[in-house]
Amino acid sequence: MIGLESLPFDFSGLGIRAAAKVWMLQRKYLWQLFLPSTINNVLGYSVSQFCQDVAFGPYALSNVMRMQQGAFIRFYGGLQDIKSVNLTFLLPADNTVLDYFYGWYHLMIDEQGYYHPKIDYAKQAFVSLYDRTGIETVKFIMKGAFPIAKPTMSMSFDVNNVQSTTIALSVDNIEMWSLAGNARNEIAKEITKLLGGGALGATVGTVAGNAGLFGAGGAAAKGVGRIL
Repeated sequence: MIGLESLPFDFSGLGIRAAAKVWMLQRKYLWQLFLPSTINNVLGYSVSQFCQDVAFGPYALSNVMRMQQGAFIRFYGGLQDIKSVNLTFLLPADNTVLDYFYGWYHLMIDEQGYYHPKIDYAKQAFVSLYDRTGIETVKFIMKGAFPIAKPTMSMSFDVNNVQSTTIALSVDNIEMWSLAGNARNEIAKEITKLLGGGALGATVGTVAGNAGLFGAGGAAAKGVGRIL
């Protein structure tokens, strides 16, 4: 009998119900960082290969607005706040990582202490997640990114570890793209167009998008086929 771990996908919940869905579970280690192209004569892609850890969030409302509406108190969303994006890099002997981030920092503040326009130093960085077959499934787009400090170092004669450094980035916004979500939306749009729009078209389109994406042989997909 073939075990689940030997399959190329992570299957969960292969039930006997007609509308059962097949889920792929995202592995924590299948990701890649992509940094801006070239800074200080160092390619961002080459620096990205030395990144060992990425952490960001929470991306949340830092406060909730409170307003009076007649005799009642109503609450509304306030400002969104992203604390920072933390990246951990191994340091190669050719010093490309430090050269890159020192150069990026100086795009913001020069050697004389003067600030440059934000357009000079705010960049886009990407984190892509992959499934076990190597297909990109999710992409996080970090807009307006720049380092808020120069790289920090910690050295000691008591350890024999590889030297690493952690970089904190400030970002304006984090957007997300997903392969499944994009495919689902495109299917839903096409079905909605065929049905002439409206509430029924949007509902059927959404059902068809999910059914087509998750193994279209279920009852939902068959029902949509009969409608069309």
